[in-house]
Amino acid sequence: MGRRKIEMKRIEDKSSRQVTFSKRRSGLIKKARELSVLCDVDVAVLVFSNRGRLYEFVSGSSSSSRLVFLFFLALISFDLVFV
Repeated sequence: MGRRKIEMKRIEDKSSRQVTFSKRRSGLIKKARELSVLCDVDVAVLVFSNRGRLYEFVSGSSSSSRLVFLFFLALISFDLVFV
């Protein structure tokens, strides 16, 4: 049997919300690392907590600033072509 669906709504209890954030952040970074290794691609993950703390993962020898720059460059190019 499959897992039941979880209703997407804000977790009201502050400590439960923090635990969920930590677990999901770890899972997201793990998946990003797997994607990078399996597909030989550059991956960058930037996550900001509700307090503004930055958590990041950057694969390989790339720097996070380089990948963010390339992302925004791609967005600008996309807008120029498809708008």
